[in-house]
Amino acid sequence: CNQRDRLLVRLLYESAIRVGEALALWVQDVDVAENKLHVCDRGPLENGAEIKTVHSPRSLDVSVDLIDEIVAYVGVAHTSEVETNHLFIKQHGTQAGQALTYADVDSLFRRLRSRTGIAVTPHVLRHTMLTALAEQGWAPELLQERAGHASFQQTYQTYVHPSREALRAAWNQTQEQVCLSSSSRKND
Repeated sequence: CNQRDRLLVRLLYESAIRVGEALALWVQDVDVAENKLHVCDRGPLENGAEIKTVHSPRSLDVSVDLIDEIVAYVGVAHTSEVETNHLFIKQHGTQAGQALTYADVDSLFRRLRSRTGIAVTPHVLRHTMLTALAEQGWAPELLQERAGHASFQQTYQTYVHPSREALRAAWNQTQEQVCLSSSSRKND
């Protein structure tokens, strides 16, 4: 993986945005001062990227480390010859400097699956982050906003899948309060 590919994978995971939203990001959508990404609807784009729903445009807080990685990538990749505002661009070949496409991202993830044996996709990264945030106690309405959904029910039904470990930990924390123990029945 090169710098752009590592950044794309990290951004997809940390932000939990859709691949189309990542491909629609422009350099100016990165708010370095506020550590935010602004997902904007600009209509049809040259690379076919799209914002999925009317609820998708939003601003997302991200880590300082991710912002630093974006700045380092832009400093190297976006030379004076690059004419597109798209954040993620092709780096080699006759189309170098043009916006990255869905096919390019698909190719990247196929290569990653082949090299690692891990069945990962951009959507799996989105699911994983939204589930992790839910397990860390994020309120449903916060997850809904992060995901760019119309309702928090959609977010929970589609994306939040607690791990076996999370289910076990939740049970261990509450079982004494909810179970009928033999000692509590003796006091009745």
